[in-house]
Amino acid sequence: MRIYFATDIHGSEVCWRKFLNAGRFYHADVLILGGDVTGKAVVPVVAAAGGYRVRQFAGDRVLSAAETADMETRIMDMGFYPYRTTDDELDEIWDDPAAVHRVFLSVMRETLERWLYIAEERLSGTGIRLYAMTGNDDPPELQGMLRDSTVLTETEDRLLDIGEGVSMVSYGYSNRTPWHTPRELDDDELERRLEKLAAQVRRPERAIFNFHVPPARTAIDKAPALDGSLKPVVKGGTVQMQSVGSEGVRRVLERYEPMLGLHGHIHESRGAVRLGRTLAINPGSEYGDGVLCGALLEVDGKRGVRHYQLPTG
Repeated sequence: MRIYFATDIHGSEVCWRKFLNAGRFYHADVLILGGDVTGKAVVPVVAAAGGYRVRQFAGDRVLSAAETADMETRIMDMGFYPYRTTDDELDEIWDDPAAVHRVFLSVMRETLERWLYIAEERLSGTGIRLYAMTGNDDPPELQGMLRDSTVLTETEDRLLDIGEGVSMVSYGYSNRTPWHTPRELDDDELERRLEKLAAQVRRPERAIFNFHVPPARTAIDKAPALDGSLKPVVKGGTVQMQSVGSEGVRRVLERYEPMLGLHGHIHESRGAVRLGRTLAINPGSEYGDGVLCGALLEVDGKRGVRHYQLPTG
């Protein structure tokens, strides 16, 4: 069975389309999206005489209809949400966190609905199976949209048979981060939940543990060390890196030794490591540049992971 795995596309329109196209391009049987599906910010596209202003990208210049459409495409490809509005609406809601959250959630939902429609168009009749879950950065309200979809199988906190004798368990929460994202847990609680999930697996040697956060103290969990103002620590002109993965994830992988661990969360730590008999992979993320990072794997229920590579494009 050939699997294409990607994660942390963070609302990038072009990365979503590339992900869907990867099924046919790589002749994959299965597509797996490992969390952090949604974007991080709304960009106001403000009505003006003769067009629109997008101050974050074009200052006070008024863009024509064609220029506005091109700008909105650029914004979506970078993982942001263009939001057409007026100066009056901005004055009314932009200093109200609850109102801003409602707008943010609304555009997330609209985008995800459109993405699911695109997936149905691209994958219908191909036989390619699509699995996805939300990550630590995704609002909890969006999990239901994935679970209710008929074009994909939402995977979180479930044991699934994905074919060829291979099972998969998935979990999208992370350990604590400096960013206070929507779905974080203390590491002990994260481990407890992962242990409960992993205990359902009868044959770990034939299983995939799809855990959004990578195992701690490995080459796939390194991120810049941050100071008190959340700026990278630089010494001797070099950004200092530190382990930010989960000790709980590491312990669960070491106890059960599944054939494969699929991870993400730490964009800078693209790579693969061995923990006992487990191959643990983090394809990384370059969504802001419109680059899709993925892992292409040949998996056999009896012989495990036969081959893997980490393509980008």
